[in-house]
Amino acid sequence: MSSSLVPGVGELFEAEVDEAAWRRPLRPWLVGGGVGVVVGVVLLVVGWPVGLVGLVVVVGSVVAVGLKLAAYFARRKRRSTSLTVDRAGVRVPTGQGPAFLPWETLRAVVVQGPTLYFRVRPSITPGSPGVVGLHRRDAWPVASGPGLPVDTRLFRKELGEIVAAVRLFSGDSVRIEER
Repeated sequence: MSSSLVPGVGELFEAEVDEAAWRRPLRPWLVGGGVGVVVGVVLLVVGWPVGLVGLVVVVGSVVAVGLKLAAYFARRKRRSTSLTVDRAGVRVPTGQGPAFLPWETLRAVVVQGPTLYFRVRPSITPGSPGVVGLHRRDAWPVASGPGLPVDTRLFRKELGEIVAAVRLFSGDSVRIEER
């Protein structure tokens, strides 16, 4: 970690979203869908009864790629939010927009492979002072249970840099658990 990360008033660590990393998993689906459509069309041209199989292959390929693309576009709020760490706390991207957690609300950050899970203390509620963005029904059970997941491969900072920033800016008050 660089010496420019000395925490102070107005200091901020930001892991910007890596758009290319978000698009990377789409490539195999698009290629596979294209191959499926071509194979299905060839089977359709061959005729009955293989033509029926071709129709199923074409429809299945289009539906599978469509679902994958729909999931990609549904996560655009998560893609638009950087992971930021400062003296006050951490702003974590979620599927419904960013959530802000002050340091005193966090009990641990669990490192499991490339994913970080930000876990809140049991006494914290969505209405706790400083907590923002966890009032939604689907976000709160995750934050208070396994933790808000952040896949570090989707950001322009490495896992080690993010963990070091959490340690530094929290004053080492947040437990880091490696699994």
